[in-house]
Amino acid sequence: MEQKEFTNYIIPKIIDRFPQFENLCTIKPNDIIDIDYKSPRGKLTFWLTTQDKEITVGFTGDTECDWHTHMSLFGANTPDEELDEAVQLIDSILNGKEKIIYSTVLGYFITDDIDGVDKYKQENEIIKTFYWSDL
Repeated sequence: MEQKEFTNYIIPKIIDRFPQFENLCTIKPNDIIDIDYKSPRGKLTFWLTTQDKEITVGFTGDTECDWHTHMSLFGANTPDEELDEAVQLIDSILNGKEKIIYSTVLGYFITDDIDGVDKYKQENEIIKTFYWSDL
């Protein structure tokens, strides 16, 4: 599947599930589409891209560190599997089912090991937990 075909397959399905993204699509060179979606209080931007023929999602906040993940890290190997994983993850983030960690060292991120975050805490690092609606 070529980049254009991948983007044209994925983006309408994402917008169908998350209509709030419809007017937030930015067309990039090489048939890539980026979506940037601000949190309710404007402290964090959720983003999605179709770059490299894969769905990648992440956060950009008010820190120097950005977080992102690829759907292949969730075991997705086909466009449909990537789409399923992305929809599930996006839904979890936007509907408050997923906690968002803020670290003064690492910025904003999510993890499936929230209890383990503190064991890697650096001296003077502050770690807080939020939901999308808090940000």
